[in-house]
Amino acid sequence: MHLARASWAPLLGRGKGPVPNVLPMETRVRIASALVEGTSVRAVERQTGVAKSTILRFAVELGEGCARLHNRLVQGLCEPDIELDEQRSFIAKKDKRVTAEDPAEYGDVFTFTAFARRSKLVISYAVGKRDQATTDAFLADLRARVLVVPQITSDGLAVYVPAIDASFRGCADYAMVIKEYGYNKSPDHKYEPARDARFIRKTAVFGAPDPKRMSTSGVERYRLTARHINGCKRRLALSFSKSLRSHSAAVALSVATYNLTRVHASLRVSPAMAAGIVAELWSVEDLVRAALAEPAAAPPVPQPAQTGPVRQLPGGKGWLRLVSGGGTPSTPSTPQPPPAARTAAHLEPEPPPPSEPPPAPGPRRMVQLRLFSESE
Repeated sequence: MHLARASWAPLLGRGKGPVPNVLPMETRVRIASALVEGTSVRAVERQTGVAKSTILRFAVELGEGCARLHNRLVQGLCEPDIELDEQRSFIAKKDKRVTAEDPAEYGDVFTFTAFARRSKLVISYAVGKRDQATTDAFLADLRARVLVVPQITSDGLAVYVPAIDASFRGCADYAMVIKEYGYNKSPDHKYEPARDARFIRKTAVFGAPDPKRMSTSGVERYRLTARHINGCKRRLALSFSKSLRSHSAAVALSVATYNLTRVHASLRVSPAMAAGIVAELWSVEDLVRAALAEPAAAPPVPQPAQTGPVRQLPGGKGWLRLVSGGGTPSTPSTPQPPPAARTAAHLEPEPPPPSEPPPAPGPRRMVQLRLFSESE
C-alpha cells in the first residue's frame, strides 16, 4: 500500500533528503522530567507523543552523559563516613525463571552504592552481578574519589572484605553491621517485607572504627528514594530494563538527578551542594544540557590519601597506621661539617662548659613514638 504524497511530502527537506530525527530541547526536558519521576517508557510515549524507540535511544544517550558528568564532578571528596549497600533488580527476567531450555541474557542485577553520611551524596555506584569482580571494580572506583581516611560501614556481604583490603590498603576503618529480621506473619508478606529486627550486630573488620558511627541507615533510606526516581527498580511492575546498557544508563540518570536536582529534606540543599561540588541547585534542563554536552574522558584515578605511613600487620590481621604526626627529627641549630672536611682543630678537646645551676623541675614533655622510618 502506497502512501499519498501529502502524507510523506512534509518529511522531505528542500532537496536535501529526510529531515534528521532530532528532538527539540523542550521535548527532551519533558521526557527526562517524566523518566526521573519513575514513569515507564510507554507512559512517557503517551504523554509526549514521541515514539518508544526514540525515547529509549534518548534515555541511553542521556544516561551515559550523566555517567561522564559524574566522573568529572564527583572526585576529590573529604567524606569521613561512607555507607555501602547493594540493591537488587533484574533485566529481562529473574534468575529463578532462567532454565537450560530458556536462558536469560542477564537475569538478576545489583546496584552497588557508596553513600556519604554527612552530605547524603552518592559517591560511587556500580551495576552488575553480586560477585567479587563487580565489588572490586566498585571499591576501586570509590577509592579514586576520596582523599581522606574514611570510616566505611557495610552489611555482612563477604566479598566486601577482600575488595576494601585491595583498594584502600589500610587507608580506611571498616566495620560491618549485620541485621537479622524475623518473618512477617501478615497475609500481605509478599508486598510488605519483614521489619521486626531480631538483633543488630556491629563488627569491626579493619582499623579502629567508631561504634557510634557504624550505621547503614542512610544508604538504606536512599534505596527507597532510588526506587521512586528509577522506575526500572520498582517491584511487581512492567517497567524493568530489557538490556544491561539501558539499565546502567537509567541508574546513572537517577544518581545524577538525586545528587544535583533534588533538595534533601534534612539538609535543605541538594547533596552536591552539601558536598561542595556545585554552588546552586540544578534544574532538569541544566542536567540535560550538561550531560549531553559532556565529552568522553577517563574515570578518576586514586590520589594519595591524607594519612601517615601504613604497614601491614603479620598474619593478615590488618594494617598499622600512623594517626598523629610525629614531626621531623630535631636538627642542630648550627650545621656540622661533613667528615671529609674535618681538620685538626675539630679533633682538639673542647674546654668544659661553665658550671650552671640545674634547671628547675617542670612538666614532663611527651615525645611522639616514631613507628616508621623516613623512607616509608
